[in-house]
Amino acid sequence: MTLTIEHTEAEGTLLLGTCRGDGSGGVVKGLGWRWGRSIGLWFVPRSRDAAPKRVLIEQTAVQLRAAGFEVEVVIDTTTGDRAEVEERLAGRAEARAGRLQDRAEREQTKAEQRYAASRRIADGIPFGQPILLGHHSQARAERDARKIRSHMEASLEHQERANRAVAAAATADAATRHRHSPVTVANRIERLGADIRRMERSLAQSIAAGHPRQDLEDQLAIARADLEHWQKVRAEQLATGQATNYSPENVAVGDLVKISGSWHTVARCNAKTVAVKTGYSWTSKAPWRAVQDHRPQGVGEP
Repeated sequence: MTLTIEHTEAEGTLLLGTCRGDGSGGVVKGLGWRWGRSIGLWFVPRSRDAAPKRVLIEQTAVQLRAAGFEVEVVIDTTTGDRAEVEERLAGRAEARAGRLQDRAEREQTKAEQRYAASRRIADGIPFGQPILLGHHSQARAERDARKIRSHMEASLEHQERANRAVAAAATADAATRHRHSPVTVANRIERLGADIRRMERSLAQSIAAGHPRQDLEDQLAIARADLEHWQKVRAEQLATGQATNYSPENVAVGDLVKISGSWHTVARCNAKTVAVKTGYSWTSKAPWRAVQDHRPQGVGEP
């Protein structure tokens, strides 16, 4: 039997050609692969829209071959359009939010049903009625008490699950909006630039030592494509006024700047950050990309 380990940016890393009971599942599960019920295939978690995990892929191929399988490895490192990648990410976030909301509704229904069940039993007991020890009603009263407690505990557990699912759904729903906020975009550009410089240094050192790193080259290609995409997004945000571009060139000490919705007096203007007065003996720093608005010194009050 021939199996194929295939990686593409859009689909991630998949194992093709398996069948139920062939023994491949035990091999790949131990390496961290997961079974995807919706696709009917083994897959590497978090491998979509990411560089291939070459070490894991090679380990998987080696162990499958040792188990008697013929294995073909197909890795496509073509870097696709980043706008399409963002659409896929947004789609997955939306789908996750929907699943979590459905889960929250199911858990909420169960919580209400178990609470109602406990109330039905409790409503049949006279208010303040104790368990009469030795009375013929003792066994039933104790049984009812256990049922009430069981229903209430289950109701609370389902309610907690519902609350967690609601919070997770809200987080997933807000993920795309937050991902495209001007400050987040600017932060991402800075982080990507730093990551690229770090990987370039590591790759140069590896090549100089005679050990080229294909995994680093894969990661670099994606990081460079991401950086180019987000630079275009920021340029558009600046052009449309969604983002600001303040710096020491247009802000001076004594001016007012708006950060996180509040106005502050500028104490120092640094290359990458602005320091503002706090009303105490110290100042507070913020990156220039966090400045939302600006008023020159003496030009009205915000």
